[in-house]
Amino acid sequence: MDVSTINPFLSSCEEAFKTMFNIDPQHKAPYLLNPGSTHMWEVSGLVKVSGDETGIVVFRLQKRLAEKLLELSGITLESPEDLEPMEKDFVSEFTNIITGNAVSEMQQKTIIVSSPLIRVGENHPIPWPAKTRIIGVPFYTKQGIFEVDLSFTGM
Repeated sequence: MDVSTINPFLSSCEEAFKTMFNIDPQHKAPYLLNPGSTHMWEVSGLVKVSGDETGIVVFRLQKRLAEKLLELSGITLESPEDLEPMEKDFVSEFTNIITGNAVSEMQQKTIIVSSPLIRVGENHPIPWPAKTRIIGVPFYTKQGIFEVDLSFTGM
């Protein structure tokens, strides 16, 4: 596993939580994720990575944390029907910030990331690359838990 590719995504995620929400997330030990297993995440922002590295990075969280982050960002909703579309937009933009900052840290590599794709719902599927390992990195905050999952060719 090449940590020079993985660590920028993790540190960018931690930094975004600190600067945007004044939240200091603590990561736990990484683990190998089984792509066919069920999961507890209700919202995922995923980006495809190409260039010198090829794979996928997924930012996953529960709706409760997404709602809390919206609240902390000062976004107000006009009606309850606006919540789910706003959560999707928010997670998309947050995923974009994390991946953009990570790519800028990897100046020695040519890395291109797609626009974020948002998946919602209980146990929603993620299109993991075939025959690659998936590294899951869980994070804990007082406001809720989230995870960054990464899968790159050659891992």
